[in-house]
Amino acid sequence: MGFEQRKQERQALVQHLLAQDWNVFGTLKFVNGRTIGRNTADKLLRSYWNKIDRVIYGKAAERQNTRVPRWCFAHEGSDHENFHVHFVMPSPLQDTEHMCCVLNAVWAQHHAQTAPLAKNWIMPVQERGAVTSYVTHEYWRMGSDTISDNLSWNAEHSNPQPQHALNEHYTQQQTQRITGAASPLWLQQAQQALNTQQAQYEASGDLQIVERG
Repeated sequence: MGFEQRKQERQALVQHLLAQDWNVFGTLKFVNGRTIGRNTADKLLRSYWNKIDRVIYGKAAERQNTRVPRWCFAHEGSDHENFHVHFVMPSPLQDTEHMCCVLNAVWAQHHAQTAPLAKNWIMPVQERGAVTSYVTHEYWRMGSDTISDNLSWNAEHSNPQPQHALNEHYTQQQTQRITGAASPLWLQQAQQALNTQQAQYEASGDLQIVERG
């Protein structure tokens, strides 16, 4: 495939992403992205997102196929060997920072091979243009293989109620599910990791910082 075609396809992908509703940018890493293997990584990522769906929407995740919309992108790093995944999604919780902490805490506990809190980067989006450029930057090399369709869930497939429209009983159940998936201590540690990473990002202004660690 020629450079010009890849360029056009990437631009179309960027425009598509910018037209979607999302305010969270995340990077999910592994203890060792060089040895994890794509099949094992995909299994862990699929089970993770299924768990997030159940935590947020309970039984509706399976009964009504209500899931958190997300767009996921596989990256292999500058040396083509360090597998990790970037994603963007709308926060299903009104408190976006809290959602970032939940996402990180659940991933960090998910498996012995999923990365610890400080290694993953999950933050509220500050600059959508910079994020779309970043999550698609391996399109030049990987082409459409960078788009993880098996992990993504388009908002058109799911029609969850907005958080402010949910009744108090549902909200209490959701809070209980979140606590069951990520204890207050884990969430506190995830908040500390988020605070540190936000400070580092604001100091550098470069999303490339999420690749470190």
